[in-house]
Amino acid sequence: MAEPDAKFRLEDPQEVLQNYQQTGDAELRNQLILHYSYIAKSVAVQMRGITGNYAQVEDIVNEGIITLMDCLDKYTPQKGMKFENYAYMRIRNANIDFVRKQDWVPRRVRRTAREVSDAYNALSTELMREPTNKELADYMGVDEGQISKHLAEMNFGAVVSFEELLQSAMPGAEPAGLPGDDGDSLPERGLMQQELRQQLIAAIDSLTEKERTVVSLYYYEHLKLNEIAKIMGVSESRISQTHSKAILKMKQRLTQYMHQ
Repeated sequence: MAEPDAKFRLEDPQEVLQNYQQTGDAELRNQLILHYSYIAKSVAVQMRGITGNYAQVEDIVNEGIITLMDCLDKYTPQKGMKFENYAYMRIRNANIDFVRKQDWVPRRVRRTAREVSDAYNALSTELMREPTNKELADYMGVDEGQISKHLAEMNFGAVVSFEELLQSAMPGAEPAGLPGDDGDSLPERGLMQQELRQQLIAAIDSLTEKERTVVSLYYYEHLKLNEIAKIMGVSESRISQTHSKAILKMKQRLTQYMHQ
């Protein structure tokens, strides 16, 4: 788990934060930024697969630091969330907003992504299993090659959509393994997190071995798709397709869980 840099660690960051919010002292703010900068760095590394096409990790860290500064002013401990978790979620949301503002997905791709997702969900319900690319193609009235192309194109959109789904599933709560997560959150929040984690684990278990490998390398090892392609000895386009289908499957399962 990420921790503050030893050079900048504060003995009692909560007390310093409280003093800063009371006084507005710039020196205290700088101390807090240095102490909590590890959160911006952690988020930037974890999300580099999403943001890597649009900015360097260092630039994303800088964006995170700006959000962190705003967090120092707006954080209210009375709401029951630790500052580390509050900052983590705010910075993560800011990164997603950054990607969205790049207009990185053409309108045609967005429309097609919705159509493929709707077709996938409808066929999964009808067939009670994962549809093949050919079945998706037949359902949508296109050739199989178009489905493969669509899956490769919609990859980044699917990732951001999945990130947003997780956030909507746990509004104001922190997913597993966040900085500062020591299990002292509110009981009802903890139960919600535990149940969602179980659903997410089940969703990952439902993937094929190849899909699980791609998800593991992408989300846990933080490798880019081209790096995963080299490891698995296939094209980056093939990895994009595999990743998109894995996200579709996990998203469908969590969506069903949320609407029970």
